[in-house]
Amino acid sequence: MDYKQNHIPADAEAVLPDADTRMGRFYRALLKRYPIWPVIQFFLGKKVPEHKHSAWYMLGGIALFFFVIQIITGILLMVYYKPGQPWQSVNRIVMEIPFGALIRSMHHWSANLMILTLFLHMFSTLFMKAYRAPREGTWITGFILLALVMLFGFSGYLLPWDDLSFFAVRIGVSEMEKVPVLGEFAAGLARGGPDVSMETIGRFYALHVVILPLLVLAFIGLHLLFIQIQGVSEPDSFAALPEDKKKYRNFFGDFMIGEVPVWLFMFGLLIALSAAMPRGLAAEANPMGAAPEGIKPEWYLLAPYQALKLFPGKLELVGMAMMGLAPLLVIALPFLDKEVPSGKRGITITRIAIGGLIGFLGMTIWGLLS
Repeated sequence: MDYKQNHIPADAEAVLPDADTRMGRFYRALLKRYPIWPVIQFFLGKKVPEHKHSAWYMLGGIALFFFVIQIITGILLMVYYKPGQPWQSVNRIVMEIPFGALIRSMHHWSANLMILTLFLHMFSTLFMKAYRAPREGTWITGFILLALVMLFGFSGYLLPWDDLSFFAVRIGVSEMEKVPVLGEFAAGLARGGPDVSMETIGRFYALHVVILPLLVLAFIGLHLLFIQIQGVSEPDSFAALPEDKKKYRNFFGDFMIGEVPVWLFMFGLLIALSAAMPRGLAAEANPMGAAPEGIKPEWYLLAPYQALKLFPGKLELVGMAMMGLAPLLVIALPFLDKEVPSGKRGITITRIAIGGLIGFLGMTIWGLLS
């Protein structure tokens, strides 16, 4: 098609606003210059199945919403944060910069809410069997995004350089060091030396503000591309319905407009949490001092941390092997459960997933209470 001529497809003219309106003139000027109408048609044709589980489809958008908040608040914090003076710069943000304490707390709570939403998104996807062919790539990229976001949280935890963050990261990296073969190398690479130090701050800062954002954006783009190409998955119960009984909503329009009130509610929840439970700042880290009592990782890392306590001494390697096997099994799910509709293997995997969820919640609660 030659777009050098003033040509607008007939099917576009049928749906565009009137030519004498401002938006009508804008759309026509755009279409005369760029061949984007096939792309617009593609997006206009995207549908979302409407059934009793449809609300779970919103979790991906909510997670993306919190990621946008992370980017905005992170950029604002970067204006005043100095890796060479980590504790002093964070203290200035909290004590002197207008709304600095609120922005920092929003950054903290949006990270936690994003990880929680991604956990819910992964489990809802698992229980609806949305990982099966042809959506293997969507499942794998989603799991990688969850892992990257958790690493995001871990890398950002050290940046305030207070006692709590310093000793928590020291313990976390020391646990990493126990992993056979690559553990010592990975721990040394993370620390930049024999112990957590200001050198570690530089590495974690680069990881947190450059490397991980680029990786997350790349995988979000790939994940969304897969979803747009393959569409939203349909549960077996919905797929079994006669075609005249199936109901759909337009993705770009009805469904996204329906998400806006949810995003506004989440933003209100974020502000409430940030104001009611602001992110504190402990005393500046003292590497030579004693670790504060009750040091433990963030809630999303508590389950594996507590589970390893069940494998004392030499059995710890067995526990680490099991911890390493679990994510590999999760990634392999699309290749282990292919049957549509779900058969005995699918039902067994669902029961194992329910047991895993109960175990995860139990270990997390045990960690919080211990």
